[in-house]
Amino acid sequence: MIDLRPARWQINLLCLIGISLIMVLSCSKDAQIAAEQIETEKKSQVGEEKPPVAEVGNIDCGSGGGKADEAKAKIWCWDTITIPEYTEAKGVLFSNDELKTNSECYEKQVSIAGDRLKFTVNPTTPTPESWCGRSYNMRAEVSTAPFRIQHPQGTEEWFGWTYEFGPAYIADARTPWIMFQCHNGLVGEKPLISLWVTSGDGQFNTGEITLVNAANSSSSNQYYPTGVYPIAGQKLKIVAHVVWGDDTNGLVQIWIDDVKVHDVQSRTIQASAPYGGNAKWGIYKWKWANESSVVDSQEQGISVLETYMGTLRIVTRKPSDSQYGANAYTLVEPD
Repeated sequence: MIDLRPARWQINLLCLIGISLIMVLSCSKDAQIAAEQIETEKKSQVGEEKPPVAEVGNIDCGSGGGKADEAKAKIWCWDTITIPEYTEAKGVLFSNDELKTNSECYEKQVSIAGDRLKFTVNPTTPTPESWCGRSYNMRAEVSTAPFRIQHPQGTEEWFGWTYEFGPAYIADARTPWIMFQCHNGLVGEKPLISLWVTSGDGQFNTGEITLVNAANSSSSNQYYPTGVYPIAGQKLKIVAHVVWGDDTNGLVQIWIDDVKVHDVQSRTIQASAPYGGNAKWGIYKWKWANESSVVDSQEQGISVLETYMGTLRIVTRKPSDSQYGANAYTLVEPD
């Protein structure tokens, strides 16, 4: 009679094959997980898309704003806010004294236009009055308040907003300007960090948005081109993450249209003034204080600069806060 039962060597062989298959599947799974982790890390690097975060919505208009030193989530929806009338002054507090205009030298260079904040600077019209002390109009900004807030070292802030260039916008090849800055409030000092729209002078490219870090007062400004060249009518979604710190813990990250364009650990506070500063948005065309720069712009067909800012969202956190260091991109993400 023929014995159909498998021999012991056949059983052992089948066991070995089974174990091998399990190991292969396990290794494949591990490799897949590792690949996914690598891909996630890549996504957070410069040039990649926004970082992965929990699926939560951004701050809604009902949450309200807040003072510059309040550690919380804040929002300003412009269609629910008014700027009071004022004369013969460079600025006025508004939105429950949480924000302040900064206008040189025409009071109406910052205004509400529906659900947007509008910034308009014409260097020669209207003619600056004597109270301003300047010959040309050069600034239209809004800042957080109170000013010279002196955020303690380690404070982190997330900012999110849209920024739209007017329909007649022309990139200025001779005169740069600032669209966003954080300033420590010390008179005569440069902004700690800022976003410039550069001219074509020297090392710069005409009309390119460039991150400028001037926190290290012992050296020259550090310039970081983003590769973004806005055109007339274009609206950008901008997110900024700043940790106010020294060379060991300072951080600046910038996303434009969901793509990270800057991510550098570096000093963001001055050694002689170790605190963070107030944020400002709008137009600061500082060279328009001089007639020669005004003429340079006019010769290129630039007689006015007009931009718009959408809903503004800010998250401010102190090192002692439970959510400190947590990704807040989605909370401030522009609409």
